[in-house]
Amino acid sequence: MSDSPQKTGTIVVGSDGSAGARRALHWAMTEADLRGAAVQVVVTVDPQKSSVGTISEGERIAAETAEAAALHDGDTEVTVGVHEGLPVDVLLSVAAGAQMIVVGSHGTSSIKHNALGSVSDVLARTAPCPVVILPMGAA
Repeated sequence: MSDSPQKTGTIVVGSDGSAGARRALHWAMTEADLRGAAVQVVVTVDPQKSSVGTISEGERIAAETAEAAALHDGDTEVTVGVHEGLPVDVLLSVAAGAQMIVVGSHGTSSIKHNALGSVSDVLARTAPCPVVILPMGAA
């Protein structure tokens, strides 16, 4: 029997560079340490419907996310990728076979939420795995 757990599965984290995304990354890395899982961060670029509108902006966010992940005390393997497409579609595609998806809540107003929809709401209803939505102010 090995003293260290084998990496089993992946936790997918949606990131747009926001404070909520940073909370989601931190939470997912801590959870991955406990589960012996890897973390796959997904930055989605969609000029029409995403807060990340260009590839260069996505790459900047990916680099900042990788730097933040490197500061984590655990030994979680973290990969960060930039993908083009609708955030929900990309996250659902990447999450096929994942242990869970972790996203931060932006705390948008009910008017904005009703008009634009919510990535976290759609994920909670349609994801192939459990979805963790960290509310504003969560650790």
